[in-house]
Amino acid sequence: MTTRAKLWTILAVVSCIVIIARAARKRHGSLQRNRIFAERVIAGANPYAQPPVHAPYPPSYGIVMAPLLLPGLTGARILWAMLQLTMLFVLARVCLRWWNSLPESRAPPPAWLWFAAFALAFRYFWRDTSGGGGNLVWGTLVALACVRPGEAAGADRRAWTGIGLGIVLGAKPTPLLFLPWLWMRGRRRTLALALATATALHLAPMLTLGTEGWHAAYAHWLDGCWRYTSRDNVFAEPAFDFPKFTWMHQSLRYAMARFLGTVPAGVHDADVLELPLFFQGLGLAPATIQLLFRITAATCVVTTLGVLFAARRKAAHWIELAGPGALTCLTLLLSPITWKAHHVQLLPTFFLVLTAIAHSSRGRTRRRVGLVLYFVSCSVLAQLLLGRSGKNYMQSIYVVTFGTVWLLVESLLLVALPSTRQEQAVGPAQMGNGSR
Repeated sequence: MTTRAKLWTILAVVSCIVIIARAARKRHGSLQRNRIFAERVIAGANPYAQPPVHAPYPPSYGIVMAPLLLPGLTGARILWAMLQLTMLFVLARVCLRWWNSLPESRAPPPAWLWFAAFALAFRYFWRDTSGGGGNLVWGTLVALACVRPGEAAGADRRAWTGIGLGIVLGAKPTPLLFLPWLWMRGRRRTLALALATATALHLAPMLTLGTEGWHAAYAHWLDGCWRYTSRDNVFAEPAFDFPKFTWMHQSLRYAMARFLGTVPAGVHDADVLELPLFFQGLGLAPATIQLLFRITAATCVVTTLGVLFAARRKAAHWIELAGPGALTCLTLLLSPITWKAHHVQLLPTFFLVLTAIAHSSRGRTRRRVGLVLYFVSCSVLAQLLLGRSGKNYMQSIYVVTFGTVWLLVESLLLVALPSTRQEQAVGPAQMGNGSR
């Protein structure tokens, strides 16, 4: 092992120790709420009883999180942090396998590319690992099922990865948009396993809640989801203990409500409204904004799925990461609830854009400028430098949302290029099949 490799290994080990120790010392956070929710489901109690812990999640979330009840709270925090770090390694392996499948890749990814990809996602990673969040875990399971370097369209050699996608769908149904992707690429066994696993998990709470309790819990959850997603005014008090408006919520719907409507004085962290740089939106009525959002959302879904469908049989290897990358961005934009920590799932998309920079002269300047602006506005300008009010102001102009829109466009551009132009855009080497 070279000196450089030894130094990187030592740095990785020390970083893992710091992250695990930090997680073990956490007093509250997502993991503690996960255990409470799981405990209620396993005990046959109403998972949505007071005090509320996870109103937006289905009862099956308690089944998925039930293993966290086996150790004590501190032990669960340590084991979950270890799982998160393992998933980070697995996700890096997925990206590496994709890199090696590219005919243009004549050597391993340069160190700067790994460093830049992780630096762009680090703020989200740090937030996700602080309280036992599941976003890195869910994102990796989705990537394992949907990013399949070396497999031609129609091949389905790793169908077992559909079980992981099914677990995510059992925990939260937000990755639904990835199901058409599997169908388009001809991975029908993976799709079937994902649907079967998700169905089993959603039916499993019936064993503890009983038929009536299961029906009541799911009726409550579905009613809450419908009311939350169909309400016109996102600044109003939500029903069924769903999350209230905060600036940390970075979905497209909230961004449109902020810029097209009027932010009321009673919102959480309303001191942002008093800052000199803050400006109100256009003042449109909430019902009008809701209609515009639905039109925009439908347009984004149809466009993205249309581009992916047109490229579904491409042999070009770039689509294997660009397609799921586009769907990740679209999911983050359209999900009813999108916290900043959810964007840790953009790590493979950052890797995609950085790879395009490494292999391409066309579009390199645009991508470089875009990533620099993203890093400065979404990572550097944080609470440590700007204070709480400054951080909330940056959130109030939805820089993370705009960054996700840009990444969606970049991913679709890499998907949509015809093979001959794609070859010219990513390098002079001959486009080929297979994985090295």
